[in-house]
Amino acid sequence: MVNIAAGIVVMRAYRIMLAEKVGSEMQKTPGGVPISDLDPFTVEAIREGQAFDGRLREMAPVIYLPQYDIYVVGRHDEVHTVAGDWRNYSNKSRPFHDPNSIRPEILLNFDPPEHARVGTVIQKVLSPAAMNRMRDIFVNAADELVDRLLANGPAEVNGHVDVAAAYVLKAFPDAIGLPQEGRHHLLHFSDAVFNTFGPPNDIFLRGLERGAGAIAYVEANCKRETLTPGGLGAAMYDAVDRGTVTEEEGELLVKTMYAAGADTTILGIGSLLRAFAEFPEQWEVLKKDPSLSRQAFEEILRYECPARFGGRITAREVEIQGLRVPGGARMMMLWMAAGRDPRRWENADQYDLNRKLSGHVGMGYGIHACVGASLARFEGECIFAALARKVDRIELIGEPQPAINMAAHGYDELPIRLHPA
Repeated sequence: MVNIAAGIVVMRAYRIMLAEKVGSEMQKTPGGVPISDLDPFTVEAIREGQAFDGRLREMAPVIYLPQYDIYVVGRHDEVHTVAGDWRNYSNKSRPFHDPNSIRPEILLNFDPPEHARVGTVIQKVLSPAAMNRMRDIFVNAADELVDRLLANGPAEVNGHVDVAAAYVLKAFPDAIGLPQEGRHHLLHFSDAVFNTFGPPNDIFLRGLERGAGAIAYVEANCKRETLTPGGLGAAMYDAVDRGTVTEEEGELLVKTMYAAGADTTILGIGSLLRAFAEFPEQWEVLKKDPSLSRQAFEEILRYECPARFGGRITAREVEIQGLRVPGGARMMMLWMAAGRDPRRWENADQYDLNRKLSGHVGMGYGIHACVGASLARFEGECIFAALARKVDRIELIGEPQPAINMAAHGYDELPIRLHPA
């Protein structure tokens, strides 16, 4: 009998060897970094994000894209190193950085010691203890949504809109303390913000156009007087009153939470719905033990990372696997590609909620990891615990349509059928 596992190992090794051979035949920078003309910011590249970014990952430990003057790392170990080493890879700048863009700058461009002052504020506001105090908001919203969807038996829904967005845009604004009216704008704001991580192309401009109303909404609703007392937003202004941050910084912290807490969480929930439809045996595991819902969401952050990439700038010349990158070089870290790196993960293209996940970079890594990571995990845990208790089977009933966003990865259309338990 053929040893299938051994065959997979051999094929993986051959694929890596072939990619490295191709990389060795490419033109190179003076530091030996292979040069590629691939463009990761086209609609086609975004639609096939996993395959496209995987192709970049397999070329070499680091690739140079001359049309954008950026260096790209996509292998897990290299991404992990760059993300975690703020001394050599600073967060003060990154590819396509524009300090005047709509992207909230606070926390995103600070390195120590400045980072610690404002970082502790948002860490305290979004701490596990703070999240647990608001557990009822998230649990009740999840139960109410799933009960409503299943009220008349099997439900055919768009998993992105009717499950993921419907849940997050209810529970998340309630927790922040936002007014009821206009909450749908949060989705468009996040979409516009994540497009600013890429070049000012047509995708970027369409995102800004769609998000114009959302930008105005966020500007109007970041003020302390618009936020409900006792919510996460008001807690940011408590730090202002204590003198930890300024009034302007408090408002920027609320904007940061807006941008970090909605879109990628919604996309992650949608991707996990699809994964459970395609790996029904994993859904059976979760149904038997809904307490694994946090672990299930953690695996989707590796398997189908909702944040496609991040950025840094080199503080000095660095060496990556013998390849030299000059100081002042803007670097792109492919979070999504690192999550499927066969050098790091066995059966990387399989979703497995029992996988040992230490060291994954699905929410970034190091002091500049996603500021909304704890909130995203909490939301994912609550909605999938409710689904696991109430849904017998998740069925894919059409072709999912990817969201066209340069830095956020997921689906705009996810046709599924939920079968009641």
